[in-house]
Amino acid sequence: MFEYIQIPEREIVRDVSYLFLTISPALAAAFLIILLGPSVYLPVSAVLLNYYFAVGVGWVTSPLVGLAAGMKPWLLVILLVFIAVQSSFFVTVNYDLLEKIPLLGRLFLRTRKKAERVIDKHELAKDISYIGIFWLMFLPVFGTGPMVMSLVGRILALQWWKVWLTISLSAVVRYSLVVIVVYYGLF
Repeated sequence: MFEYIQIPEREIVRDVSYLFLTISPALAAAFLIILLGPSVYLPVSAVLLNYYFAVGVGWVTSPLVGLAAGMKPWLLVILLVFIAVQSSFFVTVNYDLLEKIPLLGRLFLRTRKKAERVIDKHELAKDISYIGIFWLMFLPVFGTGPMVMSLVGRILALQWWKVWLTISLSAVVRYSLVVIVVYYGLF
């Protein structure tokens, strides 16, 4: 029923090094935040927990939690953009690991092959895909966060660094506007 995939040792070393590379900026930031003391790490942890565990609304309520905890708006924007950029970086770089999962990997691989054929046939589809990822990441719709849009971009067979750059730019615009609107009471 299950077939076992033989993965060469070189690929395992590469995959583990990619995992460590993509997690290391978050680990370094966490270490720095902890060193700054409880006046910094308590509001940051509240924003971080809200971002990831308030399903569907975390990206909207995180600015509210951060501002209520006394964070400065520009620091809050930097934190939210860092969370989005780091999440997108992790998913885009490590997407190939998903294709190695026995049953789920086949589905991802087939979908990616179909997307590659469509994009190779219609060059405009690639440009529209990046614009679509930007706007879907920007708009406040359920399921359009950085990890989901990174996954969509990689399934559409787009280059990982262009997907990551698109999501990073969209995150800067998205969170700047959200924090400005909430901070000045326009919402």
